[in-house]
Parts: sequence; structure tokens; C-alpha cells
Amino acid sequence: MKRFFNLGVLKLVLALSILFGIVGLVYFAQHKADQELKEFAKQKKEDPSEQVTVDNYELKEIGDDNTTHWRLTATKGTMQPDTKDVELEDVKVNYYKEGKVSMTLAAPTGKANELTRVIVLHSKGDNKVSVSGDEKQAQLVTKELELTKNNQFKATGGVNIMWPGVAKVTGNNARGSFVQGNLQKLIISGNTHALVDM
Repeated sequence: MKRFFNLGVLKLVLALSILFGIVGLVYFAQHKADQELKEFAKQKKEDPSEQVTVDNYELKEIGDDNTTHWRLTATKGTMQPDTKDVELEDVKVNYYKEGKVSMTLAAPTGKANELTRVIVLHSKGDNKVSVSGDEKQAQLVTKELELTKNNQFKATGGVNIMWPGVAKVTGNNARGSFVQGNLQKLIISGNTHALVDM
């Protein structure tokens, strides 16, 4: 009877030890998981954005009549989800008139915001931002070009504008608008020079 009691107590102690061991492991795992979640939350708070990179990125503006006003393409776009800013590489923006490309903007790098549709194109080294249409339209070359609503633009960092058969004008800054694939309401300022074509 005494031996049976000792064996029963030993089995009970062994079973309780296993149970407490399992409970201890579960508690330890839960505690470790809580610590990792807190660390993840802290990192997320410090850097809330998780960048998303897309090859062959595209953004466009479509009018109420379902026609495309402009279409931006880039070989790569890296988006910040919290701001909706997209860093762009090898950028092209085509403006359309009656369904056909009327003007093309090209830049090595840029940034676009998917909410505001503001686009800023940047030069890189000797590769400048360029704006070109057909051979009769004005051509523009600059270091930086910002496109805002209603086809407004602001060019900075040295601006060269060539009107075939009319003139070549240079300056530090320019602003105006792209209307139907051409420059309108153009104002050039800062060290402005003009060479009239005759």
C-alpha cells in the first residue's frame, strides 16, 4: 500500500510537472510574441511607409467625356503608401489632342502624387527634362519641370525654349500652360535672352 501510494504520488508529481512545464512554455511563447509585436509596432510607428515598387508604372488623367488628357509612364515607380508619392525612373508624359499624342515630356527621374496628380520631373547629369511636340511647335529643355492642375507648368534651373522659324529664348525660370499640345501664357524670367529667327 505504501509503495502504491509513493508510485501514485510520483505519477501525480510527474504529471503536474509536465503540465506546469507546458503552461510555462506557453506563457514564455506568449510573452516573446508580445515583445515582438511591440517591437514591430514601434518600427511601424517610426517608419510607417512600406515602399511598393512597380515595373512599367502608369498614371493617367481621364476627362469627364472619358478621353485621356495625359498619360505618364515610367520604367519603375516606387510608392510611399502613406503619402501616395511615387518616385519615378525613365519618365514619359504624353499629352493627347483628339485621341493622338500632341506633346511628349521626357525625364530621367521624377515624382508623381497619385492623389493630387502633381508631377515633378528632374534632370540627371547631362540628361535634361525635355518637352517636344511636332516640328512646328515650341520645344522646351530644362533641369526641373513641375506640372500642376489645369495643365499649368513651372520650369526651373535654366530654361531653353525653341520655336522653329520664330526664336530661341533662354532664362532661369518659366511658367505657363500646355494647351492642346503647345505652350501658352508663357512667362520667362531671370537672365532672359532671345535670338530671333529670320
